[in-house]
Amino acid sequence: MQHRARAVTCSLVGLLLMGCDSSDPPASTTVAVGPHNGTMIRLADEKGFVELINEPEVSDRRNPQPTAIVAYYLQADGKTPLSPAPTDVSFAIDTGPERGARGKPSSSSPVPLNAEAKPDDPSGASRFASKAGPYVLAAIRGKLFAKIGGEETSISFVAGR
Repeated sequence: MQHRARAVTCSLVGLLLMGCDSSDPPASTTVAVGPHNGTMIRLADEKGFVELINEPEVSDRRNPQPTAIVAYYLQADGKTPLSPAPTDVSFAIDTGPERGARGKPSSSSPVPLNAEAKPDDPSGASRFASKAGPYVLAAIRGKLFAKIGGEETSISFVAGR
């Protein structure tokens, strides 16, 4: 079921990126399924990819157990860990506009992701994880921030893509 949902999500995102009446090429952001079966997003300026997953995987969205947001930063081949590894990685969860405040911008709740290499995983050297919490990626939106080669980067993320 989860694989089918990811396939549909990737297809819809691809259609959105192409546009209906556009003769322009698709945007540079691509979404695919990564080596850990997570959402893999291309980094700006062809720097590689980041794959986002929940660990442990969420088995029941109606009654989710605490889970961590995990980001794997990968080279352009989509398999090898990005080297040097990023720094200052965090995920700012968009908590929506303040209650009763019309037209107010959304607020965000930053969640730090700490370097937690996994030696038994070929791409685990560039793995970053949050503490466990109510972070079901399929149900949240926000931005992933990191410094790559000293340059700040961010990627918007909406409900699993």
